[in-house]
Amino acid sequence: MPIPADFVDECLYAPEAWFIHDVESIDENAVHAVIDTQRLGLLVDAQRPWPGHPRHLPGAVVIQATGTLGALHAVYAMNMRPSQGWVGFGTHIRQARFGRMGAIGPPVRAKLQVTKKRQFRGTWFFDYDFRFEQGDDLCYASEQTAAWVRSPMDAPR
Repeated sequence: MPIPADFVDECLYAPEAWFIHDVESIDENAVHAVIDTQRLGLLVDAQRPWPGHPRHLPGAVVIQATGTLGALHAVYAMNMRPSQGWVGFGTHIRQARFGRMGAIGPPVRAKLQVTKKRQFRGTWFFDYDFRFEQGDDLCYASEQTAAWVRSPMDAPR
């Protein structure tokens, strides 16, 4: 299914920087989504194919996509909306592993799994496991942490 239409007003980035193209499911502890590797834009378009270095899913796109998954989780599972003052930041990337180069063409299935959540002095901290798979191959896996804090300011929109 498409990303919910109101996400354009709730995400801290414009749609061309989401790198997530469809959402399969969102619940309190997980987000399942799809990356269309043929719609990744500038970073793939700028790649210069070279022997041993084909066009591929860039690591920078993968890291940015983890942020989009976190934003989808915050907005739709936790009701922490930027339009209500919530802003989020990645704080740690641990155990990151690029298992296989993601090819351009087949879709990548991206999964965020919440492993821990806690609130401290108004800030929410989430630990996530991420898995990005293309077919039967693991392209990326990591453990990451993000923090969400409510700004005293109203949203800029």
